[in-house]
Amino acid sequence: MSDEESCCKPNLNQSCCEPSSGSANNIEEAVKKVYGQLWTSQKMSKSAKSKRLASMFSAHEALLKELKPQKGMTVLDIGSGNGETVLTIAEKVGSTGKAVGVDFSPEGIALAKEKAKERKLEKIAEFHQANALELPFPDNSFDAVISECVVCLIQDKQKALNEKVRVLKPGGRVIMHDVITWAPMPQAMRDDQKLYCGCVGGAVSLNEYVKMMRKAGLTNVKTVDFTKDVKKMMNVGLVAKALNLKDDNAVHGIVDFVRKGGIGYALLVGTKNPNAV
Repeated sequence: MSDEESCCKPNLNQSCCEPSSGSANNIEEAVKKVYGQLWTSQKMSKSAKSKRLASMFSAHEALLKELKPQKGMTVLDIGSGNGETVLTIAEKVGSTGKAVGVDFSPEGIALAKEKAKERKLEKIAEFHQANALELPFPDNSFDAVISECVVCLIQDKQKALNEKVRVLKPGGRVIMHDVITWAPMPQAMRDDQKLYCGCVGGAVSLNEYVKMMRKAGLTNVKTVDFTKDVKKMMNVGLVAKALNLKDDNAVHGIVDFVRKGGIGYALLVGTKNPNAV
């Protein structure tokens, strides 16, 4: 698995996110542009097998182990990218189940549909272009809802989690892995669109995620720390970013953030109340 296959590779020096006012719409458009370019590149090269960075592979495997896809299950993958995870699940749930992917990138959806057709899974795996904040499905539709390094790219995280729970059947589970923080993030990092597109600038703490999941209606929330798998890669990138800054205070803030633990990674799982209406 090469670095170019990553959906969340913090390539902090590439100019994929142009400077802007930092509004929600501008950031969303910047992220959409980045991943549209990524999926187009993968379609052209035919070389990418997964949307995940190699160092996040253990969290991906842990998600699938937690999910335990079986015949007849209905599973939704939010931010499905090039469709690899959806297709893996489709093979497990079989013709009596359904694996569904949504992504806001038309390029990602086109690539995923092409792969499904090539693997003769188009009757089991389906893909929709949609926004994670407005999922095009009725309430209580899926046995499980998953996402992989996606919520960090969404500004209104609570609404995204609420939508996951809305389309989840009572007793179903949300299973996700994502970038987290282990220390307060400097504002200079929050305001940097390159860092946001690299899955760093929008990260929040593990405790914040747990609180939001519970507020969305999930119970029995559990977490697994995968920070060791990404820490060196991400924090070295952040230091490199700091060295390119002219503001001494911003540099010191980022270096201090790294020293305090900086960026981490975690798997999070929660269950929707079986008695939910």
